[in-house]
Amino acid sequence: MPLFQEQAMEIAIVAAGFTPAEADGLRRSMATFKAKGKVSDWEKKLISGMMTKGYPEDFAKRVFRQLEGFGSYGFPESHAASFALLVYISCWLKHYYPDVFAAAILNSQPMGFYAPAQLVSDARKHGVEVRPIDINLSAWDNTLEELSGKYCALRLGFRQVKGLREEDMQVLLSARRDGFASLHHLHDAGVSNRHWKSWRTQMLSGLSAWIGGRRFGKCLPCQINRTAFSKDSHQKAPPSH
Repeated sequence: MPLFQEQAMEIAIVAAGFTPAEADGLRRSMATFKAKGKVSDWEKKLISGMMTKGYPEDFAKRVFRQLEGFGSYGFPESHAASFALLVYISCWLKHYYPDVFAAAILNSQPMGFYAPAQLVSDARKHGVEVRPIDINLSAWDNTLEELSGKYCALRLGFRQVKGLREEDMQVLLSARRDGFASLHHLHDAGVSNRHWKSWRTQMLSGLSAWIGGRRFGKCLPCQINRTAFSKDSHQKAPPSH
């Protein structure tokens, strides 16, 4: 039973008389047997080659069936070693620095099988405080803040809000300085209608959280005012709490 693709190539070379180039062609085709419909070509060549080498036909067919099944999970040995090292390092990092691990993997999305909500939930279970997106504190990426217990607190970034564009948020970040106290401050800072339309709904309408249905509340200390960016917006004082 082969474990790596290189072993399947060795079987084809030693048992069926394949050239190295032909064995490499078999390796390349393993993952596409069903999709490309080339299984019959390799089957005939492998079985006939093994019979020429003196192997019984039924044994040659069983070998091919094993190689055919191997194609659905086979891996190059070098890749397997690399992934094993990556898994080892990731496990060490997650165990000793779950705050760093959570921030890094969230900033690498989309990837893998786990949604951001699951990653955040897992970070919390491992003792990491996860803080909500805040228009005055968040960056585009998820960031680490001061220690909160054993680990640094994880501040969620704007990248976690569906529909936001990084280039629009960079306009906000560059104008933020000491923070925004109202919608008018956004306008005065140069956040134009074009940028506003990109993120006002997601960012200011109560910021209904994207994690677990929890509601984080307002990002700005003011109510939503749909006319905040109208021509006479400077004449209207935004309501505050």
